[in-house]
Amino acid sequence: MSFHTNRTRALRMALLSATIIGLPAAAVAQQADASAAAQNDTLEAVVVTGFKQSYANAIRSKKNAIEITDGISSDGLGRFPDLNVGEALQRVPGVQINREAEGRDATINLRGMPGEYSKTTLNGQSFSGPALLRDNQGSPLGAFNSDIFSAFVIQKSPMANTVSGGLSGNVDMQIAPALSRKDGGFMKAAYEHNTLGDLGAPAATVGYNKHLTDTLAVFGTVAYKKENFRRDTLRLNNYDYLTAASTGLTPTQFNATYGQYFSATPCANNATSYCRSLSQALGLSASEAAPFVTSNTGSKSTNGVWSNSAIRQYTRMNVGKVWSGTAGVEWKPNDNTKIGLIGFMTDRNLPDTVQYFMTSYFSPSKTPGAGTVITPKGTPIQTNDGRYLYESYDFNNLTVLTSNRLYSQHQKSKGVIGNIDWSNEQWRLAAALSLSSGSNASVETSVDFVNYTRPGGGVSGSLSTGLGNMDGFSYVTRPNPQNSIDAGANWTWGGVDDPVSWYNNGTPEQSTNRMAIEGSESFAKNDLNSVGLDAERFVTLGPIKSIQAGVRLEREKYVSTGYRSYAYGIQTSKMTSSMLETSPFLKDFMGGTVGNYNQNWQTLKVREFLDAVRPVTVFPGGGLSSVGLNIQYADGAYYDKNFTNENDINQFYVQAKYDTEIFGHGVRGNFGGRYEDTKNTITVLDRKVAPTNGIGSPNDFKTDQYKNKYHYFLPSAIFAADVMDDLVLRGAYYKTYVRPHPRQYSPATKVDPLQSLNKTLSVGSLSVYDTWVSIGNNNLKPYMAESFDLSLEWYNRPNGLVSLAYFHKDITGRITSTSDPSILCPADGSTWGFGALSWDGTYCTATALSSATKQVHVNASASYNLDSKTTVEGLEFNIQQNLDFLPGFWKNFGGSFNYSYTKSKSPAIAPFPGISKNNINLIGYYETPKYGVRMVYNWRSDYPLNANGTYTGGARSVKSRGQLDMSASYNVNDALSLSLDVYNLTDAVRFEYENDRRVARWVDYDGRTITLTARATF
Repeated sequence: MSFHTNRTRALRMALLSATIIGLPAAAVAQQADASAAAQNDTLEAVVVTGFKQSYANAIRSKKNAIEITDGISSDGLGRFPDLNVGEALQRVPGVQINREAEGRDATINLRGMPGEYSKTTLNGQSFSGPALLRDNQGSPLGAFNSDIFSAFVIQKSPMANTVSGGLSGNVDMQIAPALSRKDGGFMKAAYEHNTLGDLGAPAATVGYNKHLTDTLAVFGTVAYKKENFRRDTLRLNNYDYLTAASTGLTPTQFNATYGQYFSATPCANNATSYCRSLSQALGLSASEAAPFVTSNTGSKSTNGVWSNSAIRQYTRMNVGKVWSGTAGVEWKPNDNTKIGLIGFMTDRNLPDTVQYFMTSYFSPSKTPGAGTVITPKGTPIQTNDGRYLYESYDFNNLTVLTSNRLYSQHQKSKGVIGNIDWSNEQWRLAAALSLSSGSNASVETSVDFVNYTRPGGGVSGSLSTGLGNMDGFSYVTRPNPQNSIDAGANWTWGGVDDPVSWYNNGTPEQSTNRMAIEGSESFAKNDLNSVGLDAERFVTLGPIKSIQAGVRLEREKYVSTGYRSYAYGIQTSKMTSSMLETSPFLKDFMGGTVGNYNQNWQTLKVREFLDAVRPVTVFPGGGLSSVGLNIQYADGAYYDKNFTNENDINQFYVQAKYDTEIFGHGVRGNFGGRYEDTKNTITVLDRKVAPTNGIGSPNDFKTDQYKNKYHYFLPSAIFAADVMDDLVLRGAYYKTYVRPHPRQYSPATKVDPLQSLNKTLSVGSLSVYDTWVSIGNNNLKPYMAESFDLSLEWYNRPNGLVSLAYFHKDITGRITSTSDPSILCPADGSTWGFGALSWDGTYCTATALSSATKQVHVNASASYNLDSKTTVEGLEFNIQQNLDFLPGFWKNFGGSFNYSYTKSKSPAIAPFPGISKNNINLIGYYETPKYGVRMVYNWRSDYPLNANGTYTGGARSVKSRGQLDMSASYNVNDALSLSLDVYNLTDAVRFEYENDRRVARWVDYDGRTITLTARATF
């Protein structure tokens, strides 16, 4: 086989793929010298449109690529028939959408790994999407309107010239260059209906492509979409073991009733995490509890008897709009040269997103009658972690509140990508320039009205969790209304040590209601600029057909701002009782998927309330937040979220491409390496003066700067072998890495000098106090992966595919957090200001600050790079067929089935969350030139989550879930088409649990979404 024939075939196929699915401008231009030869060849293919075209394009792209890829393209109607980009990508083998992410951010996991392990690129180039506000979070693909893109390609085995940073792979969002587009325009109008809340949202897109000459073309697309949807959630925040205080029983009564479930002796440190002793349940020391131990104590269990102790009914309303656009120009001054420029922007603004919580929780007291008291009903069941659990109980004197949070979100990204490509028979030269900026803002302002537990008061009622069966759920409270605004009260601010609170009668002890006003504001801006130069020399050195080298310089600057705010100086006289109303979500909460949810729920007109109580008085020496509330400088968010993180990155690569025959079979591929060095500079706040109260001052801080340097060599080798004309075997070996997210750094060690009384551990005359240390981690390094991929693909007929892929990744240097005192309790704690420290196997104690009647426990936390290895491996099976070889109407059928199996092995100290072992997509469609229908079923097996936030207890898991979607289209004529899409036909919910499915934790309900679309071309 001659070099010319091999090269012509490869270039022809690459050009066809670029034309169909919109490869980057650079990739198209690289093949310009082959266009004439390509036009003279005939490619055997079946011309398809709509759903068939979309799947056929993906198959052709996969077959023509050297590396292992998967992807999706628009369907010929200029649309991705899915709710958002993330929903569409989950149809790809190895991709799982994160449904726990609220607000349709559409983040995804790739090959089972969290979103931060993948890299999102645009036309093969690094760019700044909306700056991420936290680690362990993928790119919010929901911030982009999919109408501006031509295709999405998942690059699972990157070559040496591929932009690094995607440990699990790269997600390349592709905008087709101008010269590859067909002349003409299109207009699209759509209306989305969300069944939950009966909410509607219009959308519209307009685009136009024009060849001004044979060598000069332009295009532009603008897309608008309103967001107006709702999610309802039932959250069983916490389960706790029964105590004498919570049941209102004397020690003797408690042991007689529940002692059989508690250990008679103190629980050993190495015992199961759920071991509970009778002394713990009684709130006594072991010696004080000894007289109450009987032969019945611990006879049934030592893990305690439990019940739910905190619950939330929650509704989130997402309201806003998304504007996205792209435009480009491309010029071909001669047969050897192409010059292209593509600009893009997106602006997703949700200023009126609101979270409505009804929260209830136990507040037991050792003083009889002063705290919450529950009376369990029925017989407890034993869960698979050894605990006994009550399903139902009555309660008195519960703490209840209505919490209403204005939760504005604003995500933006914009930039330009320019390409210049020149090639002849001997050389290909290319240059690419990427200039981009992205920002993200999350502004949460919370207003709570609390009826708290107090002697002789509180709220009473009953609860039944249903033990995971939501039909059996029941929650009732009284009196009605349980929360109200005492508009005529003498509201008094809580003071510098309780700055978020106001009380309706002077002091907490005298008051019946508490009002809390606070906020959390987080902003990030990321600028990313890069320039790349590539040179490829075509040679004839045995099997080596070309040698390619390049350099890429990248500069990235991430600026973070954030703080907490508090309630000082509000105008309480402007509050009115009418601002609190019966919840408007009661008529259809959770879409009727739960039983007897609580109807005694009040919600606040939060924007009306905030507009009334502002402007506020500025606290002396302080300042105001973006929403006009006072900033709380003593809160950790102030020094954690105000910093700058800069990366100066130099990248060099060289690779050789080969194309040969082995025993008569074509083998092609490349091998090479990539060298990268990074200079990381972090400018951060450090506290120089300890706060004297809960407010603090901006003068308490100084600025520190930390610098890191690291470099890596990343080898890669990829082959694709034509076992037969229609059977391709691919293999890849490569190393890659992911840099730490800027908010994973906490460079300065932060010591909280305050000592808080630990009421749980304090017994008798011994008082136990806690203090906290966050250890600085200014030298975090990237996490690395060594990967092996193997894929066998049978292209059994035009537009048909059967494939099986295997991948294996060894990951080192993962960043994890720990608060284990066996690791974080040095003998000398003087640098923290505590003097000598000792660890007794359970607690880290500051001996110099402790005495016979007082103990001070030092609770340290830190993030660091793990030494231990994490392994992730899996299988991906895919079968995709058009049945156009069948007679009659059968030829209009087609479909796809893919299955992914993923497993991981990680250190016990850092489990790898979010991985479903099994993921299935089943797709079937029927399509004629006039109309088409597609059904898609996605199923994902159970997967674990880490415990976090206010959701205490053991690590949570998500129950397996399946969802059925439907798309239908009708071509009225050549210029007009109609489509109808219905998502979540199965009305599926998302269900979290703790160790046992009967220990329900979190149930999300989104309802169904129906979209009607009309599209016209001109």
